[in-house]
Amino acid sequence: MEVVNVGLINFRNYVNAQVEFKSGLNFIVGANAQGKTNLLESLYLSSVGKSPKNSKDKQIIRFNSEKAKINLNFLTRAGKKNIQIYLDKSNKKAIKLNGLNVLKLTELVGSFSVVYFSPDELKLIKEVPEDRRAFLDISISQFNKNYLYNLLKYDKILKQRNTLLKSPQSRENKLEQLALFTPQLTETAEKIILTRMKFLNELKPIANGIHKQITKTENLEIGYSYSPKPNITIKDDLTAMLNASLEKELELGFTTIGPHRDDIEFKINGQDCKLYCSQGQQRTVALVMKLSLMEVIKNEIGEYPVLLLDDVLSELDADRQNRLLEFCTQFQTLITCTQLPKIEPPYNAIKIENGAVV
Repeated sequence: MEVVNVGLINFRNYVNAQVEFKSGLNFIVGANAQGKTNLLESLYLSSVGKSPKNSKDKQIIRFNSEKAKINLNFLTRAGKKNIQIYLDKSNKKAIKLNGLNVLKLTELVGSFSVVYFSPDELKLIKEVPEDRRAFLDISISQFNKNYLYNLLKYDKILKQRNTLLKSPQSRENKLEQLALFTPQLTETAEKIILTRMKFLNELKPIANGIHKQITKTENLEIGYSYSPKPNITIKDDLTAMLNASLEKELELGFTTIGPHRDDIEFKINGQDCKLYCSQGQQRTVALVMKLSLMEVIKNEIGEYPVLLLDDVLSELDADRQNRLLEFCTQFQTLITCTQLPKIEPPYNAIKIENGAVV
């Protein structure tokens, strides 16, 4: 999968720009605050339908403009494809895939696959479990539609159950209705957990291999916070835990058991990465997770996604830069930087200045 070009109209600081890309390494070069990250944001938005910064659609439209547009042309094994996204301060965004209206984001996700890394990705290691679950959910959804549908179904059931837990109804009425929600919740939860565990089992050896390739000495271990118990299904196990926590949940007013509470654990040479590793080590682990995802997606869909690396080179020493760039030559990679690294061609250099290609 490769980006051919992208056209931007009133997107962030771009007035009207057309950017062309090539296979292999593409360096997007420019001083700070010129629009390099904005360019990558437009591609990520075209992939999953939302900004990696969690910005509202209206915030993405250029200042003093009412509308914005992204026009993306890309190649897949099936041929040329096109995604158009229309942003409007007065209306919801409109999306077209190959000229046809996209009515739900589930129809867009997976059409154009990207893996995105920015300085903020350190939160994958350092911050709250929600960030690590988001990594799982966005990653898997790019190649597994059923997983995405199960996530949406689970979220709907979970919200209904939490509303019931908070409601002023009598305890008797609550218990009667909760008994109806439990099998729906646990059945969907089991599907989500099994898919997550399968994904991580596929990713673990790839991640450890890439991590050793970059660091030379460190061993990376990845674990999932939920462990299946012997001789019992995940659904039955979750049901038992929900029943055991029922009194607590009635008091708290929300569901405390399920995949919406799960987490990923990282260890380097046996030590908890979040607690004992340096920021440099944590950043490397976060980067390795994204590089490993490239391989997993390729194994699942038969072609590599596009890799988007925002300001990653400044955080790496020369040796790690070279090893990273060597690894990235096997697929299309778009890298933002303030100056070109000292490497031999072939590569494509795109200079950005004040929201324009120069």
